[in-house]
Amino acid sequence: MDVLTTCPFFLMGGVVVMRNAIVLACDNSYMDKLETTIKSICAHNKNIKFYILNEDLPIEWFRLMTKRLSYLNSEILNIKVSGDSFKKFNCPSTHIKYQTYFRYLIPEYVKEHRVLYLDCDMIITDSLDELFNMDLNGCPVGAVADLPTTELGFNAGILLIDNMYWKTNNILNQLMDLTVQYHDQVYADQGILNMLFKDRWCRLPLTYNLQVGSDCLESLHRNMGWYDLYNGIPKVIHYTYTHKPWLMHNMIRFKDIWWFYYCMSWDDIILDKIDLYKEFKNLVDNTKYETAIYTNSANLHEIEILIKNLSNVHFNILAHTFFGNEIVRLEKYMNVSLYPCFNPLQNKEVLNKIDFYLDINYQNEVNQIIENIHRMGKPVYSFESTNHDNSGLNNIYNDDDVESMIKDIKEYLKQL
Repeated sequence: MDVLTTCPFFLMGGVVVMRNAIVLACDNSYMDKLETTIKSICAHNKNIKFYILNEDLPIEWFRLMTKRLSYLNSEILNIKVSGDSFKKFNCPSTHIKYQTYFRYLIPEYVKEHRVLYLDCDMIITDSLDELFNMDLNGCPVGAVADLPTTELGFNAGILLIDNMYWKTNNILNQLMDLTVQYHDQVYADQGILNMLFKDRWCRLPLTYNLQVGSDCLESLHRNMGWYDLYNGIPKVIHYTYTHKPWLMHNMIRFKDIWWFYYCMSWDDIILDKIDLYKEFKNLVDNTKYETAIYTNSANLHEIEILIKNLSNVHFNILAHTFFGNEIVRLEKYMNVSLYPCFNPLQNKEVLNKIDFYLDINYQNEVNQIIENIHRMGKPVYSFESTNHDNSGLNNIYNDDDVESMIKDIKEYLKQL
């Protein structure tokens, strides 16, 4: 199919409906992440024309996607490009590959005047119509400030492009010339784009690119103000840096949202059932009750016996540091979630949902958690060797009497 001769609109009931152009780029190893991003887009948007810039995605995948997207009045184009011109350019981190430079090629392969470029580590949670109708005020590109790093430059994960300007002004050649000269001095293509469009980019609202990949680092640096910049769920979640949601541990916000779209079937998206499920937990077997353990020790008294005997309880284990193997191996149980280097939002979410607390960690108490739980009116269960409470409010058991603790917890849960 000749890209330049495909039609950007179609007839629906005799009415001309424009298809909005969205461009993504990746290699074969990222195909499942690409599809997850596309799923999230299609869950909230129809009439999309997807351009996928790639070297090695199989035609079979495009055939499947073409069939699925046809039910949403959308289409997908397999744009094969060569990476030879980009392989020599610097990539400043292991999670960034030379395919990141493929966005330079947009004016070469896309005919639409308004184009939205998205990274494949993004999730869309709402309609994108506002972006496609937004006035760029004469700027060649719209983007979101690269927060929390800087207010002065933009993050290139989402680019709202005036493609006619890019074509007319030979932006591809300008970008290539700058990259040849400066690629080893700036942050890959993002640095080059900021050089070229300095003071000429339209600032988009933060909701269109909240970089939750920064959560772990900002939390470690005690920059709690980072979490106050945006409340609620943004329209575009960007899982930047190395803390990706498909990796092992819960170190960032909205990991469950990525998994929600990853797990959603295309049938459910086509039939518009997203509001029926709403959350990831509704797609999986769920435990009925919640508990938590805040710890700075890998030694949790009788933890496995408790996990096995309270199978209808979800155990949330949180620490300010990374976990040792003794804790990590507990994830073999489906009712356990680990939160290493937990952030304030995770702390709030866990405390808001727990039914009781387990004071079973050795060494020091974390975050004055026992006092907080008592203030919430939730029961605390502890052993003599792990008790951190002096108020007399804890339910304390002999170290060798975990059976009594389990019995009392079950009796308490029956009352809820």
